[in-house]
Amino acid sequence: CPSSLRAAPKRQPNLVYFVVDDMGWMDSSVYGSEYYETPNMERLAKQSVRFTDAYTASPLCSPTRATLMTGQYPARTGITTAVGHRPPLAEGKPRYPEKMAASRKMIYPESRRFLKPEQHTLAEALRGAGYRTAHIGKWHLGLNPEHWPEAQGFEVSFHGAPDPGPPSYHSPYQFKAGTVTDGPEGEYITDRITDEAIRFIKTNRDQPFYLNLWQYGVHGPWGHKEEYTRYFAKKKDPRGFQNNPVMASMLKSVDDSLGRVLDTLTELKLMDDTIIVFFSDNGGNVHSRTKTDARSERVFRNARHPKHAGMKDYRDWAGYNAPTNNAPLRLGKAALYEGGIRVPLMVFWPGVVAAGTKDGTVVASPDLYPTILEMLGVPRKPAQVIDGESLVPLLRRSGKLQRDAVFFYFPHGLAIRPPGVAVRRGDWKLIRWFETNETHPELHELYNLREDIGETTNAAAKQPELVAELDALMTKHLRDTGALLPRPNPAYDPASRPIDGWQPLRFTKLQKQDGALHLVSPKSRTQMQNRSVQGAKGKLRLQFRMRGKAGAGGIFYWSSDKTPGFVRERRVEFKTTFDGEWHDYGLAFAPEGKLDGLRLDASMKPTSLEVDWIRLSSADGKVIQEWPFD
Repeated sequence: CPSSLRAAPKRQPNLVYFVVDDMGWMDSSVYGSEYYETPNMERLAKQSVRFTDAYTASPLCSPTRATLMTGQYPARTGITTAVGHRPPLAEGKPRYPEKMAASRKMIYPESRRFLKPEQHTLAEALRGAGYRTAHIGKWHLGLNPEHWPEAQGFEVSFHGAPDPGPPSYHSPYQFKAGTVTDGPEGEYITDRITDEAIRFIKTNRDQPFYLNLWQYGVHGPWGHKEEYTRYFAKKKDPRGFQNNPVMASMLKSVDDSLGRVLDTLTELKLMDDTIIVFFSDNGGNVHSRTKTDARSERVFRNARHPKHAGMKDYRDWAGYNAPTNNAPLRLGKAALYEGGIRVPLMVFWPGVVAAGTKDGTVVASPDLYPTILEMLGVPRKPAQVIDGESLVPLLRRSGKLQRDAVFFYFPHGLAIRPPGVAVRRGDWKLIRWFETNETHPELHELYNLREDIGETTNAAAKQPELVAELDALMTKHLRDTGALLPRPNPAYDPASRPIDGWQPLRFTKLQKQDGALHLVSPKSRTQMQNRSVQGAKGKLRLQFRMRGKAGAGGIFYWSSDKTPGFVRERRVEFKTTFDGEWHDYGLAFAPEGKLDGLRLDASMKPTSLEVDWIRLSSADGKVIQEWPFD
């Protein structure tokens, strides 16, 4: 037929990659929250396929973001923790530190701090296929300009550095580097990056485009719109888990952003030509700003600290609540449990996916790179190493995935959780810790997630053959991806580790011997603390039996949920007798609220002493908790 009558070739579809920072699996009404209100996420879900068992390959942001750009697991990219805001390691510097603290059994490798320039990023692949490319929002994959988005395939870039979150959510934003510019005073950054994204869409409406709209929300420092926060402060969660109006406010702003993008695509008649991938970079934050967050408490108590105003604002609205609650999942961001790695994933592919459906297949962040390439018809680079598997058979409902396991490598840990690696295959998930401690005494933890989504019952002892099988898969994964594995720490000293919940402080070393706890401090005061107390209230008494041959006075501190931190206002000084004989001590105190910490400075000078037992009781002598050290 004449060329004038031939149908115009269908244009390549656009891609909007909408990534929320620190958004947990339960942080939307789409996935079951009854407190947060996210109507635009619901609007997208009704047109998309929603994955119920989607994971990030890491419980922290930089490693996950690297997987999104490369399709490779964190062990292969070398980016294994949230360090994209820190200066690169010195050229040629070994990835292993020379030593670690004496309390650590192992030496762990340092993470690479930027996405290597030789990586063939998603932006470079799509730009090479004729796409206009833009990155707008959080990057966190390199501090220096040679590692910014514009050096990784993005023509348009609007991002700030070096902070993991914006220094301020309201203009002026106070970024020290990057391409973010300030707007009118008080402008909200979630709104601003949405403005920039819409400007890019409108400018490139007549050609295929790829837009990274990577939100700063809902990461710290938790800036929010007060009008939204005031509304949620009056609302109660029927489930009884989520109650932070600041987080609810921020999620509403992110939801508004999504709604504005959907409205723009609709107005421009681009919805039928646009693929949307909605994702998060790790699970919800359940540890920051709580009563155990000592750094936040120091800022809150220092009125001259530059971040004090923001901290006070958070306390005024949210008290000591964590940003969110991932229940029924266990823990959150920075943990290998479900709360740290299971996240929302929705894929809108008009004319292909069954709108409003769910898919329970286990998928992970490295899968999205090859999925996007296949959806857009962009070939892989020859010899390119991609760990993920395309999800297109699932999206088209034409088949299943060929692999049956996904992996999580986090060689850093956080607080009391040791570093580790995990695998999920089918309903089963195995975690292998690289070392054990008092809170994680078992090397392996095995969970049937279909029956125990909250990971409450470790089935490893009852399933040794399955543990061995899954452990072998993890070993092969670490070998295949070139993971740097932990090494023994030559400076390790068991006396630096906690005993029965008592943690030595500064130069003090602990050892349990001959039915007593031995404390030795070669310099500075002899001291230890315990954060595993059971929440006692009212008038209390701390008793202990102690002996030593030298020393000078002691101080006892306590902390509670209402008054966290060990400070001068919550202490009792006591006289000591160090004559080589046992002496009993009893100290009365009354915490405001529930007790959450004890600190015993047994001697104000360096010394060696023994503690026979410690006992916490009510004023009438009823024992609440005791530590016999036998």
